[in-house]
Amino acid sequence: MPERSHNAAFRPRARLVSILGEHLISDQAVGLVELVKNSYDADASEATVVLDHLADPEISSIMVTDDGSGMTIDDLMTKWLSPAVDHKDRKKRRGERTAKGRLPIGEKGVGRFAVHHLGRHLRMVTKAAGGDELLLDVDWDRFDASEAFLDGVPLTVIERSPQVFGADSTGTQLEITRLRVPWNDKLVRKVHRTLKRLQNPLRENAPDFRVRLVCPEFAELQDTDPTDILDRAHYEFRAVIEPNGECDYEYICRHPAVTLRSRSGTERLPLGEERTSPSSECGPLWLNLYVWDRTGDYMNWSGISRSELDAHSGVSLFRDGLRVLPYGEPGDDWLLLDQERVQAPAKRISNNQVIGLVQVDQSTSLQLRDKTDRQGLVENQAFQDLRTLVRAAIRLFTAHWLADRPPREERRPANAPMGDIDTARALASAIVETARDDVPVRRPKNRAAVNQDRPESRPGGGEDGTITQRQAVSELVTELDGVGAALREERRQRDIMRQLAATGLAAERVVHEFGRQVAAATMYLQQLEHRPLADPATAEALSATAVCLRTLRNEFRVLAPYETAGRADRMQRTSILDAANLALLLNKHTLASSGIVASAQGDDFEVRSRPAAIVQILDNLVHNATYWVGLGGNEDRRVVVVLKAGTGEVMVTDSGPGVHPEIYGQLFQPFTTLKVEGTGLGLFISAELADSLGCKLRLASPEERSPEFIGAAFVLQFPDITNQGEDGSGG
Repeated sequence: MPERSHNAAFRPRARLVSILGEHLISDQAVGLVELVKNSYDADASEATVVLDHLADPEISSIMVTDDGSGMTIDDLMTKWLSPAVDHKDRKKRRGERTAKGRLPIGEKGVGRFAVHHLGRHLRMVTKAAGGDELLLDVDWDRFDASEAFLDGVPLTVIERSPQVFGADSTGTQLEITRLRVPWNDKLVRKVHRTLKRLQNPLRENAPDFRVRLVCPEFAELQDTDPTDILDRAHYEFRAVIEPNGECDYEYICRHPAVTLRSRSGTERLPLGEERTSPSSECGPLWLNLYVWDRTGDYMNWSGISRSELDAHSGVSLFRDGLRVLPYGEPGDDWLLLDQERVQAPAKRISNNQVIGLVQVDQSTSLQLRDKTDRQGLVENQAFQDLRTLVRAAIRLFTAHWLADRPPREERRPANAPMGDIDTARALASAIVETARDDVPVRRPKNRAAVNQDRPESRPGGGEDGTITQRQAVSELVTELDGVGAALREERRQRDIMRQLAATGLAAERVVHEFGRQVAAATMYLQQLEHRPLADPATAEALSATAVCLRTLRNEFRVLAPYETAGRADRMQRTSILDAANLALLLNKHTLASSGIVASAQGDDFEVRSRPAAIVQILDNLVHNATYWVGLGGNEDRRVVVVLKAGTGEVMVTDSGPGVHPEIYGQLFQPFTTLKVEGTGLGLFISAELADSLGCKLRLASPEERSPEFIGAAFVLQFPDITNQGEDGSGG
């Protein structure tokens, strides 16, 4: 049979509209946001969303009206009725802006299916400048039920003289009826919250565009003005961040318990291992953080309730002034704030105490593209770069925040009886209900309470410090909350320490077994090598095995000092130069991959100490130096271990950015770090090890540092090496 060819083409069925509407739009709030974004793209200054007769599904309706440019008959036929048309994306890439200077937000041509998701019938009226009104009625059920192809379901567009819009006005009105789901209180509140947070609360950065919500049945939810609580934050951080990580910032502390402070400057953010490409595909961005201490008294002083903060908290992403969902929504931890706070509760902020605004400009970040289902951005390299820059800037804020937080109350003595906090709190909460307002209580003086220089900062109470019994019990509940949180924090830190200790013990067992097996295999191999072998191939295989075992034995030398972790590491004469060289060997591959020149200089000296502990301290110092020098920004990449035999000191110094001054005070405390993915335990453990050896680990003073090194410099100070007894102590 001769070959024949047939012309073929894809022809979508009409029910594709239903499939796209159901799967591309996740819920009613997202659907309404898509329609509002269309109004923005049409250059509207205002979009009004009207929810009417929600109690009666038979007559309930949604109407979205804007004063944008409207559509011509050609726009309606070739764009709105053509799914997946890319005219907006092409305009964006050409940099073609509207009369109001906007780049289109939409790009995929599927947002119109939000209408299908909301209701079964659409009546659209649109009018462009100088034209008549266009009327289009769409019964979506016809598409769902029909077996016809998409172009086989005819629609009729009517041109008529203006009835909805005035002769000189323009715009589009969408009336959606026969709603697909009943609208209850919960759904209306979600839509209200979404529309309210769609707009940038920073007026100077918001576009000339407003969203209004009209809902007579829920009049209290009609206010969609962005939040006005930002100026009541306890801490504020504003930053402009360049793609290379350079950050111009301003930080302000307005916490009622500390003195007003502000700082500003320019920093090169530590991006570290999270930066997976040599250059960023995300353009410059703007970051605003507003952070609260959620303690009851401090919240009251600021005139904000926890529920009000909960309604707005989270770090949201804005593109050209309009919000990108779902970033910043409840449960969305796109910056891993909550995940990191669980690991270090006292050192990190959480989503429920911050209102954050990340702002990007489409013209410089074209690679930040919407997912088709409208649930965020495609997680490509540009998005990864954006997240890395924001997380690094939050770490910079955290350094200032940690320095300014009010001190915690002094902890109870170790032998003091500890009751059950939850029981005490439950009892205090029960007493609140019956406490009296006519019984005065004088507050005890508490230096950890609100700053005495600002008596107005604790609301309520007389001039002599008296409050009512009811107020006193209420404050007691708040204080118990704080104590409970502190105890939970300590438990979490202990759990992390236990996990790390268990990991270390497991590693010690592996190292010990590895060394034992290599030694045994080497011994048996030597026995075989001394026996006559008739088969040359066997002799050759044994020779190759011997080479492999010798290589493993040499590599094991790097791990050998840690083998003593599970046993008592005996005190012995230890060469500091050998320990320094071994620490450099541990970091050999990382140093080489970062192009860092490393060396040990100075005169060797010996101390009576535990070799494994010294190597572990120097290893951590070299590892930290390698990380910071490897971030770039300086062509001179060096790490030097300097031995000072005369004073019994070892200094590890580098050419990196140095230690940020805001973490000087917490440098050797657990969970203190500016590394994006750091744990903040290395220096803490090293300082503890040094203390167990009778040594001191500290930052080098300016006088001790060599002027050619501008980075960090740490000193490990040994006790008097000329007067050490047999046990390693002065004697």
